[in-house]
Amino acid sequence: MRIKVTSFSWGLICLILPFSAQAAVTVLHDCFSGPQDYSVTYDRDLTASENKANTDVDIPEHLIGAGAEMEANCSCPGTLTASMQIMELTLAGSPLTQGTSGYGILTDKIDIDLKGYSDAINSPDGSGLNGLNINQYPTMQSSMSKTIETIKTTEGTASVCSESTKVKDSAPTQRKFKWNVIGAVLHIKKPILGKELIPSTLVVQNYACLYFGSGSCDVNTAQLVSNIWLSGSLSAPLSCTINEGSTIEVDLGNIVSKQFRVKGLPPQGFTLKDIDISYHCDDNAVGNDNRIKLTLSADQGVVDSSDPLIAKMIDRDDAGIRIFTDNNQNVALDGSYAFPITMDKQGNGSVQIKASPVSTTSESPAPGKMEGNVTVKMDLR
Repeated sequence: MRIKVTSFSWGLICLILPFSAQAAVTVLHDCFSGPQDYSVTYDRDLTASENKANTDVDIPEHLIGAGAEMEANCSCPGTLTASMQIMELTLAGSPLTQGTSGYGILTDKIDIDLKGYSDAINSPDGSGLNGLNINQYPTMQSSMSKTIETIKTTEGTASVCSESTKVKDSAPTQRKFKWNVIGAVLHIKKPILGKELIPSTLVVQNYACLYFGSGSCDVNTAQLVSNIWLSGSLSAPLSCTINEGSTIEVDLGNIVSKQFRVKGLPPQGFTLKDIDISYHCDDNAVGNDNRIKLTLSADQGVVDSSDPLIAKMIDRDDAGIRIFTDNNQNVALDGSYAFPITMDKQGNGSVQIKASPVSTTSESPAPGKMEGNVTVKMDLR
């Protein structure tokens, strides 16, 4: 029996597909020795409409922090070439404690909503920069707003590499950076009376990552590069109207000269003249009674500066005026005596005083008219 063997030959077919590969992102490390500090000072006078509880006060201009430029000195790998663009990712956040919803706490009376900005090395006034909204206080790095900078400089134009890791044809000059611009909206929690100081407070922190290749940095690889500090003050002057803006005129009546028996004391049989000093203050004064004082000052001066109880009269040296509290205590007329202030929820209040003419000598004053002026002043303690 014969067996026939047939052999088969298989052809191997290779399918060759087109393939294209790009270099993955390469993050540069150790680019900055540490964060640069920038200081912003901001002072503002609030208007009456701004100085109300739960009111937002916008700061329309950029706030520019004073401080030095930064210089990159990264540890560069050998895969970098001088023609490659060094990309820049910027993040911004705030370490402030959460205050009013959407704001961080700045002071007892002020919260603040902040915005960071991209690298301002080419924009000293902050114009044209990408804004980075800050919506979380404090801000986790993974939640920070971020932007890829429009600045795309090659290593051959401005170097980011340290001296020991420079590649062939690296630029002789180092690339500069500056993260020093912020924006802000202030939130008035309580009306301000006088001046509310803003102590130097760390408000915004910028993080950055330098890299080359396709893709972008993981935000958690970004390095803290700037701390921006804010200080200054908000001012809201005390605004009070005394006696509705009118002069308080007091007629002490007619007194016989021989009633003046003792120097510096009211005339015999004279009833002290009651005077009511009414006032109205703006809303920011309500609840701040302890910060306000009311004083009296003799326009023509006092008879004795060492014991300033008697106000001089116009064109008279032999007679003067004394002022007493409503419980007959002496009142100095050189502005040194401060009356306690109380007011209702509408900002209205009053102080009661008493007045009397007195002789400034041991003799009875000469007959005739006597006239003098005392200024009532309200200001802050």
